[in-house]
Amino acid sequence: MLGLARVFFTVLFNFIYLTIFRRKKIEKLSEDEQVFESRKLLKEMSKRIVKAAKIKLNVRYVNEEKYRELKKEDRIVVIANHESNFDIPALVTALDISVGFVAKKEMEKWPFYSYWMKKSGCIFLNRSNNRDGMKSIKEAINKVNKGYTTVIFPEGNRSEDGKIRPFKKGSFKISLETKGVILPVTIDGTYAIQHKGSVKVTSNREVFITIGEPIKISELNQEELKKINIYVQNKIEIQKRK
Repeated sequence: MLGLARVFFTVLFNFIYLTIFRRKKIEKLSEDEQVFESRKLLKEMSKRIVKAAKIKLNVRYVNEEKYRELKKEDRIVVIANHESNFDIPALVTALDISVGFVAKKEMEKWPFYSYWMKKSGCIFLNRSNNRDGMKSIKEAINKVNKGYTTVIFPEGNRSEDGKIRPFKKGSFKISLETKGVILPVTIDGTYAIQHKGSVKVTSNREVFITIGEPIKISELNQEELKKINIYVQNKIEIQKRK
């Protein structure tokens, strides 16, 4: 339980610190500045969480040159598999670009977390209400068009056994509407740190983040667009460490 306690107090301390000492400064900024400054602060927190969990993070690139060429104006949506609660800090730490997330609606009630997620341009998606869900998707499309790179976990929930589950096609609506770029990212190893249904945190584990080659929606053919969830899932599965 030592690993859990170390991570818990790292998260709690950082959220309290940000809320007390950074909140007023953030609220004086423009909307655009608030998003990127909040993302910068949450990236710093993510690095501390990775350190607290003693994660040995390995970042690999399929095509680093094309990844480095990406700009926020490219309307980027990061698509990744979902193994654990540690996916977010590991992913945020690994990526050089600032990102927000599409998160489940229930997280909007979490103290501290909710405030900073909203400030960083995250979207809370209500999966049980189609009308609210569509409003959230439209909001996410608007944010991506503004240059706010967004991460989506198209499995919907964390993996039950560490294996990648089918990607939901609806998760790709944002990419299809914005006609930008999909960045496929494979997360491998966070399941061994903490998996769904367990509070135990196992430290000193290796995590591999593989950043795939960017996929331009405009360059996909009709068949690839029709089965885009399968197309992207195949890319992510191929990148998974054997």
